Amino acid sequence: MQNYQEQLPQQQQQQPHYDMMNSGRPANEMVNPQIMNTAFQNQYRAATPQQRPAQFTPQQLNQIQQQQQQQQQQQQHMQTHAQQFQQQLQQPQPMQQQQLLQTKPQMIPQHIPLESSLQQTTHWKDQLQLLEASRKSNVTHFYARHAAMNSRRGKAESVKTQSLVEVTKALLESEVQVQEQQAKQKLSHDEEEGGEGEIDEDLIPRIKLKSFPDQLWGALDLSGQDIPVLAPNLFKYEFLTKLYLNGNNLTSVPKEIKHLKHLRVLDLSNNQLTSVPYEMGLLFHMKYLYLFDNNLTSLPQEFGNLIELNFLGIEGNPHFDLGLAKILAQKGTRSLILHLRDNVPITVEEPARKWIKLNDDQVAIKEDDETAAERATPEDSDEGDSGETFTVYTHNVLCHHYATVKMFPHTPSWALNWDYRRAIIQKQLLASNADIICLQEVESQSYEQFWTPLFSEHGYKGLFQAKNRSKRFSAEAAKKVDGCAIFYKSDVFGLYLNHPVDYTQLVLNSNKYEKTDDVFNRFQSRDNVGLVTVLGHKKTNEKIVVANTHLHWDPAYNDVKAVQVGVLVQEMESVVSKLASDPKSVPMVICGDLNSTLDSAVYEFLSTGFSKEHHDINGRNYGSFTEQGFSHPFNLRSAYDHIGHTKFTNFTPNFTDVLDYVFYTPGNLQVKGLLGGLDDDYTDHFVGLPNIHLGSDHLSLFAKFKFNKRSSTTTSMGTSRRDIGGGGRSRKT
Repeated sequence: MQNYQEQLPQQQQQQPHYDMMNSGRPANEMVNPQIMNTAFQNQYRAATPQQRPAQFTPQQLNQIQQQQQQQQQQQQHMQTHAQQFQQQLQQPQPMQQQQLLQTKPQMIPQHIPLESSLQQTTHWKDQLQLLEASRKSNVTHFYARHAAMNSRRGKAESVKTQSLVEVTKALLESEVQVQEQQAKQKLSHDEEEGGEGEIDEDLIPRIKLKSFPDQLWGALDLSGQDIPVLAPNLFKYEFLTKLYLNGNNLTSVPKEIKHLKHLRVLDLSNNQLTSVPYEMGLLFHMKYLYLFDNNLTSLPQEFGNLIELNFLGIEGNPHFDLGLAKILAQKGTRSLILHLRDNVPITVEEPARKWIKLNDDQVAIKEDDETAAERATPEDSDEGDSGETFTVYTHNVLCHHYATVKMFPHTPSWALNWDYRRAIIQKQLLASNADIICLQEVESQSYEQFWTPLFSEHGYKGLFQAKNRSKRFSAEAAKKVDGCAIFYKSDVFGLYLNHPVDYTQLVLNSNKYEKTDDVFNRFQSRDNVGLVTVLGHKKTNEKIVVANTHLHWDPAYNDVKAVQVGVLVQEMESVVSKLASDPKSVPMVICGDLNSTLDSAVYEFLSTGFSKEHHDINGRNYGSFTEQGFSHPFNLRSAYDHIGHTKFTNFTPNFTDVLDYVFYTPGNLQVKGLLGGLDDDYTDHFVGLPNIHLGSDHLSLFAKFKFNKRSSTTTSMGTSRRDIGGGGRSRKT
């Protein structure tokens, strides 16, 4: 096998190369080996009076000499191992060399033909130096051998060898990458916000990443084995954080690699790859990706998702896209990723969510014709219903104050802009033509200046409740506080009652809630709110209670969420008591972003009517809530439970699950249709929302209901059909 070093361009040979045996420092800057070895063994010290030989007895001197001899023997033993390992890096063993020559052609090192000025940049010098280190790593199980050697050395403070990844880290840490920082600031989403600044607790990712606490290993070395095809079972090891596949005969990478979402390091150097699958762009947490010495010509646009990538090795691909290589040479890996992210072409079609019809038994009707299923609309569920139906739409629209680069680095700059996202959300809201619309994270100023005028033009009236913090802010600052909003069609419903719910104030100011330490230490500082309204359906004279809320986000405070929803339901009980003596006789709908999964105390409480010994609330003291358990008299069910729920309503790189719900009372309402989730064929191109098609990190939910029967109950409010027609005043707060 030819020696790569002899064939490198002259300018590459002149630049300092990093020695993998010496902590990543340039070979021409290394300290004298003898001094280094003694320093690492804590022997390089100035002589003190206590250390002078004259002060030691002959027996002590003999003991010291024996210790020094042992240390010298250990040092010689380690140096021998290091020399053998260095020889192994420089040239394969004779038997290995014969096997390699028999199975793959003799490779002549090639390079990307960049102009000479670009080859002198710091970023491209990194490429060249690490390319040379990579070519020395193509022996069988190089990384495993390296790890084993360093492990055998144990705690001995001698010079340890460095792998390709460690050399990369040393290079990057030693450079002041001014251009990259400038590019990062230039492409930041936060220009109009005046910089990123400190993160408010509401901006922290809502749910933490789940890990594998019982997994004892996470790295797999399959390097240097001439593997032509990867076995499918490899991609079942979802716990892997490092995967080494360099020095093989791979011509393709299976798309199933997308399942290895925890990968931080992937080495595919020295293979026969002509392309890599776009699914590699879904490995959001990748930090070091080596693609040296292949036949790649470009990168998938989905690589714009790899926002955590510190280094991308592409040198040694002679036909690689010069435009992309130029960006990397001038500005580095991060700027290349940002370029791919912000210049994503609209090649993926806008997602078409299917409308799912349910029969009288509340079972989804399967459409024989796939095209007919895609074209189905809520109006198709109206057969024979005689105007006894209504639709409900709920969506967390992602307040633009939370849509920062720190929260959503995977989203293109222009797609994260509020004007762009608002236009998408507006289009979807109006296209739904829903009778009742419940929104969360609506900014106060946007509600007054944009949403209210917009919906008014389309026949809606609105209600709004801002978070409690708005009361502590100045009038100008309060405009930026978000809250919950309900819009309803004034020709379909009339307003009877609007009851704002401020969870913290209700608990602190009401005698029915015990003031425990958990109330003051955990609950008091959360300022989430809700709205409880009573609407009258004009065609049927039915009254319905509609609640909209946004619970606290932090999974470390699931007990707080349970108390918040407990307070909400108690307030609904108070409202229902004004409508009928039997609380189960009044139709109810609860919408919102509950920030709670299907296994939470919140979901258990709402769906079963009781929750006491749930792990979310165990060990907490909230008075009767925890002593007697959370309970309510209503019969509630999640509308989406009829179709097994969507796969998710919240989609981010670190968390994908159901957080949003539409609960209803099946005793007096029937589900006629539901808006389905997103297809896998669509989501496979993204690591999270928002994106170019969807304006929030949450999916909207859309349900169609039918009244089971008309109520003849006269309420204490003295309402009548004529009163419904008269509407009612919207109480805005």
